[in-house]
Amino acid sequence: MSLLVVVAQVTVNPTLEGLPGEQVAQQLLDWLGQVALWASLASLLVGAAVWGLAQQAGNGYQAGRGRTFAIGGAVGALLTGLAPQIVNLLFAASR
Repeated sequence: MSLLVVVAQVTVNPTLEGLPGEQVAQQLLDWLGQVALWASLASLLVGAAVWGLAQQAGNGYQAGRGRTFAIGGAVGALLTGLAPQIVNLLFAASR
């Protein structure tokens, strides 16, 4: 029973104050977001091209794959942009 009381008293207050390399961590997250956006754009463009060309050629299977890539790129860009807000919203909701 005493172990449960100790576990229940744990708190977390996220902050970057005093963290060694906090600017580096933020820079790495910014770069990761940029790479995710580039990958999303590439997926969207390649998927749209494959979708259009395969549709014109009458190849339904490849058109479906192109559509999947295009939609995946759009969803990837959406999630990349919303990721910080999602994390902050879920953290605030848990408080």
